[in-house]
Amino acid sequence: TLLDEMASVGVTQIVHLGDVTCGGGTYDMPAADFVDTLASLCRRFQESPIPVAVIPGNHDSWPGTGTMDAFSRIWAMPPGTGTTIDLPEARLVLLNSQGHPAEILAATPGGDPVFGWVNDAELARLDEALATAGERPVLIFCHQLLHPWAGDREWRDFYGIANAAGVLEIIRRYGNTRAVFQGHAHRLDIQEVTLEPHRSTLFAVVPAIIEYPVAWVRLELSNDRAAMSLQRLPLPELAEVSRDSGGGQRWREGKPEWWNVSFPLR
Repeated sequence: TLLDEMASVGVTQIVHLGDVTCGGGTYDMPAADFVDTLASLCRRFQESPIPVAVIPGNHDSWPGTGTMDAFSRIWAMPPGTGTTIDLPEARLVLLNSQGHPAEILAATPGGDPVFGWVNDAELARLDEALATAGERPVLIFCHQLLHPWAGDREWRDFYGIANAAGVLEIIRRYGNTRAVFQGHAHRLDIQEVTLEPHRSTLFAVVPAIIEYPVAWVRLELSNDRAAMSLQRLPLPELAEVSRDSGGGQRWREGKPEWWNVSFPLR
């Protein structure tokens, strides 16, 4: 299994960037199947020999309404709230971007706005996490994107976090965020963005294991540097089918120079 593969290469912490199911939101999975899938995955992750931290994606919301009540109950995670993990090398801030107010959900067909929203309580939690990080560099993880990708594919607003400006202002205020890792778009994209004078922050969009290049991203931390690498699953037939579907999906693997990237932590 994927968890076994990660254990074999020495992974000590897993961060899942959301959409643990592919049935919520606009996918409209039957309610009983949706709950069973969430509960089964939660049990599997809890039994993993490697700690697994999860933030929800838009497809983890209740089919047809967009509410996160079922996910929050099963995963024991207050709605709209993420978590913080302190490692010896860095502070990991898992930012919950499914904090849409009720009026946005009510105004959205199918209850899935697709774009992200960080609620006020989560913004305050982010502010505190950055303010109290001390000497630790900060790495932020979120489902939807805080910054548009650098590649040549068309950008659409539903890929982003609608109130990203408020999040980025907090990041600028403290100047200790070295990288932001984002999901949602099912592609690999790497860029450096200058958020503060004389210092850039790496923004990475990471691919999905269900679509080409059928890969996960390994992040290795040392005292002063981090290295990320694309880890393709040993499923060449599945990868080939996905690559050739829909007029061609090779662009999802990004530029070769993005497959192995390192950046400073300090």
